Amino acid sequence: MRVMPTVLRTPWVPFVVASLCFTVLLGALNGALNLWSLHVLHRGVPVEHHQSHAVAQLFGFMWLLTAGVSFHLAPRLFGAPPAPERLGKQVAVFGIVGVTLVSAGRLGALLPFSALVGLAGGVLLLAGVARWTGFVVRLYRARSVVGDALPAFVVAGAVWWAVSAAALFAWQLGQSVGGPFTRLPLEVVTATALFGGTASWLLGISFRAGACSMRIDRPSASRQRVGFWAWQLVATVAVLQAASPFAGWTQGLSLGIAAGSATLLWVVRPFQRAEPPMMPGAELLVRFAMLAAWSFLGASAGLFLWHGLGVFGVPQAPLLKDAARHAFTLGFAQLAVFGFAGRMLPSFEGVSMPWRWLYDAGVFALVGGAALRVFSVASPWRPAMVASGVSGFLALLGVTMVALVFARTMWLGRENRRGLPERSRSIKLRAVARA
Repeated sequence: MRVMPTVLRTPWVPFVVASLCFTVLLGALNGALNLWSLHVLHRGVPVEHHQSHAVAQLFGFMWLLTAGVSFHLAPRLFGAPPAPERLGKQVAVFGIVGVTLVSAGRLGALLPFSALVGLAGGVLLLAGVARWTGFVVRLYRARSVVGDALPAFVVAGAVWWAVSAAALFAWQLGQSVGGPFTRLPLEVVTATALFGGTASWLLGISFRAGACSMRIDRPSASRQRVGFWAWQLVATVAVLQAASPFAGWTQGLSLGIAAGSATLLWVVRPFQRAEPPMMPGAELLVRFAMLAAWSFLGASAGLFLWHGLGVFGVPQAPLLKDAARHAFTLGFAQLAVFGFAGRMLPSFEGVSMPWRWLYDAGVFALVGGAALRVFSVASPWRPAMVASGVSGFLALLGVTMVALVFARTMWLGRENRRGLPERSRSIKLRAVARA
């Protein structure tokens, strides 16, 4: 039995709005300017710019969006009671303010007391993630819907996010006051957030919403269990790789990430023929975004394999590991999020997707930007690095167009809710939730 809310609340809207702002401004725009400076103008970029880009993309975009949608979707997926309204507001305030302060703390001398500002942000963000993780764990314990590995993926992803937030606080503590945590690399934070938190949620939801959106068969329970344990091993290996000071170990552990990624491709089998065939329209481009995401996961696996084979003397392209990570982040994770959101947000709001042409153009631009980014970094041809600067602005264009479509979707939903009486709003919510 699914437990449905009796009144129409949209606790996820502030999360989604904030996540889109973070990914457009501090994520895509900041990343595009950094790439242009490095690879076209050949000017150095302060390391703080890269750090703020990473925090904004992982916690400002991926986690905020995941947390916000989970307040609406997770109770339905688990068949458990919804979260109290107060909890959603607390997590939103802690999360949004926390990411903002951590990013502002990277301004250094440009912002007075920036070290303390960043540390305050780390505390708030850790508090917000901890509150949200507790909510997900309670849902998992109260679940009444069983039969696949989605709950296990979701609760494991939430725990990974908590570990990442704790690692971010420790890293920020080292940056602000010094001490032993100054030696903690930020890559440990990104590995736990990306491979553990983000990917666990995306892969778990692929067993239900992903398979439904792409009109493919769901994997069997036994294959799902294999995929779950394989991916938890991948996340653990990625964290060990990030923490390892030895180049040989770093390369060798890439083989584990490649094998785990290939295992998930075998589990989900995303390239099955859609049954029944999909009609042209918004759903077709949602499927395209998801298939493109899985293609980039395969490309990431191949690049990690290439990097891992370096221990056997296989020649390595410059920045090969960076290319593998961007195939995973910009290619797989961001496209998968936009694919899922392209189906879910209109459903949440009870409206049809507006400006479909803009969503389509945004998805194609993001695919092109991600492909150019991966090729330009992985290619041993040095002039190809110039294409990396172009790829950043192409990705920025795609992210901005999709963000505008989602903002318009939420605006239409708000207008619909404003014109409905309380009883009709409750009936409409239940009808949309069952769809």
